[in-house]
Amino acid sequence: MSGKQGTDIANAIDKEYLKQLVVDMVNIPSPTGNEQQMGEYVAQKMKELGMDVIWQEVEEGRPNVIGILRGDGTGPSLEFDGHLDVSFTGTEEFMSGGASAATASIREVNGEDWIFGVGSFNMKGALGAYLAAVKAIVDSKIKLKGDLVISATCGEIEETQVDDFKGKQYRGYGAGAKYATSHGVLPDYAVLGEPTGLNLMIGHFGSFWVKLTARGGTVVHTAWSRETLNKIEQFNKVVDRVSAWKKEFADKTPYKGYNGIVNIAAINGGRPWKGSRTPESVSLYMDIRYPPDWTAMQVKTEIEKMVEKLNSEDPELNLVAQPYAINPPTEVPDDAEIVTAVRNAHKQILGKEPGTTYELWYSNAPSFNALGAKAINYGPSGAKRIEGLTLSDKDREYINVDDLYQCTRVYSLLVSDICMRERN
Repeated sequence: MSGKQGTDIANAIDKEYLKQLVVDMVNIPSPTGNEQQMGEYVAQKMKELGMDVIWQEVEEGRPNVIGILRGDGTGPSLEFDGHLDVSFTGTEEFMSGGASAATASIREVNGEDWIFGVGSFNMKGALGAYLAAVKAIVDSKIKLKGDLVISATCGEIEETQVDDFKGKQYRGYGAGAKYATSHGVLPDYAVLGEPTGLNLMIGHFGSFWVKLTARGGTVVHTAWSRETLNKIEQFNKVVDRVSAWKKEFADKTPYKGYNGIVNIAAINGGRPWKGSRTPESVSLYMDIRYPPDWTAMQVKTEIEKMVEKLNSEDPELNLVAQPYAINPPTEVPDDAEIVTAVRNAHKQILGKEPGTTYELWYSNAPSFNALGAKAINYGPSGAKRIEGLTLSDKDREYINVDDLYQCTRVYSLLVSDICMRERN
């Protein structure tokens, strides 16, 4: 395809259609575990665009929806991947100031239009951009050489089952993407429109969630507890050691200007409803982010060394480590074809190359890259921010409409490049 044709397609993006898609999706509740309605909406829009639709029931009420705009089979395939579930519902009491507005609104701030509401930032804005880009391609009436795919998957948000927290609402962390890529949907290239602020994210760190438990406490009534070793009091030394280990781990894991990081996410022990008994155990839960040049086994070894040292210093601690969620790091080469293609499309639309970043948060990219596809992250959310609006405010999720529009133009230009090439 000529450069002019690609530009014409990018310029044909229907901004009003795009905005309405995002508003509609924000108004559909889709917390992790309840993605059915969002899946039905996306499937309908795919069908309206003439895409072949594959409906994968990962579990009851939790679909993956894959739409395919078929090429003639002579070119490489490109997939836009996004998740149906949202980070927050807008009703979380634990969020300082609330999470975000539960319904969508378009407001003008500082002379620009912004879409507010749950999921607008992560990542219903990008899902709308995918569909609007496909519409521009379809309306152009060009015949692609390679397939253009949209995958909208369930259960991406970073959460997992552990202990008493069981059920589909806790089955996230890429559950849908892992199912999709292992059940027949695998492109040559993939772009994930996660909130990168129109930067090109070619890699990200892995995550390792582990539970450290001090066991062997004696359960006795408060009246007879004076001489009893209290596991919660004893656990202070574990918290102190992990707090020191956080810096040690960061110093061990430099990678391309970034370092690993550790979060003490939770502590659980005893029975608040039965305060008259001493605790038999107490647990600490950690989230460890490790770089692409580390393996999960290396992280596990570091944890085991720490546990062994603590137990040798105090055998009564009886500390054990149990990993409960592991997601690998990922990256593609800086000179990979998809990286160069995104840079070129971004520069053509926005007049300069995008920044190149790594991040410490999770995306679905490892599921693609593990099977040999080339997947990167490039999305609209976060490019522009509203001054004075912080993560503690009610309207923490929003997206700038112009950023959304320009990103959609980049996506359409990328399609007209990748899917019109001859397959190598």
